[in-house]
Amino acid sequence: MPAETDEIVDVCIVGAGMAGLVVAAETAAAGLRTVVVDASDRVGGMLAPVMIAGGAGVGAAGGQVAADAGAESFATRTTGVTDLIDRWQLPVTVTAPNPAGAWLVAGGDSGIRRAPLPRQSVLGIPADPSAADILALVPPRAEQVLPVPAEEPSLYDLVATRLGDDLASAVVDTVCRGVYSRSARDLKLSVVHPQLWQRFMQTGALTDAVAELAAGPRPGSAVAGIVGGMWRLPVELAARARAAGATILLDTPVRRIHGAESTRESVGHGARDEVLSVDAGSTAIRARTVVIATGRDEALRLLGEHSDGDETPVELAIALVRSPGLDAHPVGTGALIADAAPIGAKALTHANAKWQWLDEKLEPHHHVVRLSARDGVTGAFDEASVAAAISAVTGVSVAPQDVRELHVRRWDASSSSSTTPVIAADPRLHLAGAAVAGTGLASVVPHARELAATLIHAFAAPSLASTAS
Repeated sequence: MPAETDEIVDVCIVGAGMAGLVVAAETAAAGLRTVVVDASDRVGGMLAPVMIAGGAGVGAAGGQVAADAGAESFATRTTGVTDLIDRWQLPVTVTAPNPAGAWLVAGGDSGIRRAPLPRQSVLGIPADPSAADILALVPPRAEQVLPVPAEEPSLYDLVATRLGDDLASAVVDTVCRGVYSRSARDLKLSVVHPQLWQRFMQTGALTDAVAELAAGPRPGSAVAGIVGGMWRLPVELAARARAAGATILLDTPVRRIHGAESTRESVGHGARDEVLSVDAGSTAIRARTVVIATGRDEALRLLGEHSDGDETPVELAIALVRSPGLDAHPVGTGALIADAAPIGAKALTHANAKWQWLDEKLEPHHHVVRLSARDGVTGAFDEASVAAAISAVTGVSVAPQDVRELHVRRWDASSSSSTTPVIAADPRLHLAGAAVAGTGLASVVPHARELAATLIHAFAAPSLASTAS
């Protein structure tokens, strides 16, 4: 058992990803004694950089370009990220992607089909099933008028029963796998897009509901990024958190949280320890409140629960490719790839076609291409397989020797869309991050700010204020 410190902190946060850093900055700024611990040697979680050699103007000297090795954009469906930047005056610049949007690559008896993602659609569900950009992907099928279901089915079944299996499989499921790393069979519309679900319940027709909501940017462009890479966001926020008084301990894995076990047995009976003890490295941090801001599996472990296997591993290849043929951006900013397509990836992002700041840093005819392996597949990428996938998706011939650099990263994708929620029974334990808030910073950041406000209010209450003094 590690030695315990005499000091008791107000808030101990496990995980230095964006959720943990948001809570840390807010609580520290409010005067709470705040400590963040993370097993990694850096902050940011899935917001991470990768260094690519050979940027424009640096020649053979070996200059490097920092690109995103994890998440490279954030959804603009909420103002959560921009509000956070404004709140902390973070020295970063938000930028919009190339409005050309993304494509979808489907497969079947007729071979590979490529087409822009339908313009008037949400989650791949079209406002008009007979629109030309839908017919380029699947056969025509008018929506079947059915009663609104008494019990919500999976998103896949909801679409398939009304608009057909072809659309559900080739388009909607492909979008879900690319965006959420989960099949539409495992998702509920009310969770991934509550507004669309509410409108559907009111109108009784998916296409009518989509028509009301689909006006706006092209699919694949309803996002924004950070000049220089998304990885800069947690780095700058961590600096603000430290300046506010938070302590951030890296290379500090947490083995166990002590003191919560008795509460499981006596919730409501008042028999619990005053503080929790976080077994972190060689020291046990004593804290009045602990926030678990980790991935789903790690959160379950720290809560003393068994993993339910709902955290999906995602393997990502980031390749520097020399190809004049890619200069024309043949699939816009990238493509989502249907299961039926004979391609060893589920998504491709043409990163420098999407982000002008990155394109300006690369030498002529050089491109940064990101490929996501199919769900649960690891060890999928080498120079030959990457070249083959790029060729199949874009229609541009790319040889293995054209792949000048290849970096492979593996991430575990958490999402609150799981059928089994993560719940902390002990009122001194709180959860933050995608495992409870939902996928993406547009959901994670507002949830973390709300949690921080709740904690600050609780410590301001007379009972806790007197205890903390």
